[in-house]
Amino acid sequence: MTTASRRRGLAALTLAVVVVLATASCGGDDVEPTAVARPTATDTPTSNGPVELQIALASTDISVGRNRIAFGLIDRQTGAVRDALVVVSTFFLTDDGPQGPKETVDAVFRKWPVGQAGIYTVEVNFDMPGTWGLGVGVTDADGSPGTGSAGLDVKETAATPPIGSPAPRSDSKTIADVEDFDQITTDVDPDPDLYTLTIAEAIESGLPSLVVFATPAYCTTSTCGPQLRVVKDIKKTYGDSANFVHVEVWDNPHEIEGDLSRGRLSPTIAEWGLVTEPWTFVLDRNGLVAAKFEGFATNEELKEAMVAVVK
Repeated sequence: MTTASRRRGLAALTLAVVVVLATASCGGDDVEPTAVARPTATDTPTSNGPVELQIALASTDISVGRNRIAFGLIDRQTGAVRDALVVVSTFFLTDDGPQGPKETVDAVFRKWPVGQAGIYTVEVNFDMPGTWGLGVGVTDADGSPGTGSAGLDVKETAATPPIGSPAPRSDSKTIADVEDFDQITTDVDPDPDLYTLTIAEAIESGLPSLVVFATPAYCTTSTCGPQLRVVKDIKKTYGDSANFVHVEVWDNPHEIEGDLSRGRLSPTIAEWGLVTEPWTFVLDRNGLVAAKFEGFATNEELKEAMVAVVK
């Protein structure tokens, strides 16, 4: 079977699982966007049909417009499903059933730099707020089929700066505001270039900018340190044509000493509406948000975003 044929077959599988999701969602209960989707049938593999997989959503700020959705796939029998052929369809869920599919796109597996971990990402567009469904069709490395579904609460407006909107001109801390780097970052190997400009100064320079919010020492996902290393690597290529700014999540990192109850969140975090970490934003020459990434973003993803603004 060709890849195109498999893709059509996988896309068709997604409708069935979203119908089940719609039945569960239309009773009036709220759908939590960060929840792991419950299997719609038995999770024990059989010869009668595809394995039902769990979708672990890693995206929390989903709104009308273009969105990068990141998710993991879990087979309860074998664990995480990595580097499979995955097709995602979106459906708008109503009391009368699912509308769609609205879009059907291929997901990309993004391998993380530590161990064998990774996550799938898709770029999709939601044209109205409300409850949406993701239907996923999967062909694993050994050719075994699988399906999964999850509900999404799509908001009218994002909590973080939306794509195409002006980025907040934050007066974020720089090395000039403190005595040493340990007062401005928990990175054990800080790059001074990332702490030279405030976000406002970076925007006013007229150059594109990459702004990363991360706390390497206290990251809940353990991806903040790797994310900063990716940013530093990209700066080697684009450092002469773009600004790079790191904002530490904590305003007083040197005072925490392993006890987060001592920590004060950076006021810049609230200005940007962030409740998770890491986050990375790519801004164009006019200070508009050209791309944004919740959680770990690979070198490839960030380079694609930088190419689009460095012209």
